[in-house]
Amino acid sequence: MSELDLNAPITEWELDEWSADARADLTAALIEAGVAHKWEGEILLAAASAENEVEEILDDLENDDNEIDERDEGGESADSKVLGQLSSLAQRISRNPSDTNSIQTLERILEEIEGASAPGDLSDSVWRQIKDLANQINDTLGAGEQTDESTAMDLAGRLFAILRSHI
Repeated sequence: MSELDLNAPITEWELDEWSADARADLTAALIEAGVAHKWEGEILLAAASAENEVEEILDDLENDDNEIDERDEGGESADSKVLGQLSSLAQRISRNPSDTNSIQTLERILEEIEGASAPGDLSDSVWRQIKDLANQINDTLGAGEQTDESTAMDLAGRLFAILRSHI
C-alpha cells in the first residue's frame, strides 16, 4: 500500500460515532483493499480519487454491523466456555484434521454460536475473526467435498493462536 499523498486532493470522513473496534475493522478493510489512508484522531483521510471505494467499504461495514445488531437484539451472547472448547478443538484439528469426532464437534459448535454475540469481554471484531476461521476450517473439511487437510491444519493453528491469547 502506498502512503497517502497529503498534497493531492483529500476526502475526510468524521467517524467519531464509530467504536474503536469498528474503526479497526475499517482500517483492516482499507489495507486489504490497498487504499492509502491516514487517521487524524477519529477522522479518516483518503485520496479523493479513492472516495467511491472508501464509501463502498464504509457501506459494507455499516451493513454488516446492522445485520449483527439485528441478530443480537433477540439473541444471546455465546457462553464463555465455548472459547475453551474451540481452543482444544482447534488444537486437535491442527494435529489430526481427519478426526471425524472433531469435525462433528466443530459443526455442532458452529450451529450453537451462529447468531450469538461475543462472549464475555471479547471484542466483536475478534469474535467475528474466530467464527470466520472456524467456518473456514469446517468448509475445508466439509463432508462430501474434497478435503484440504493441510489448509485445515493451518487454519486450525491460526484459530488456536487467536484463542490462546483471549482465554
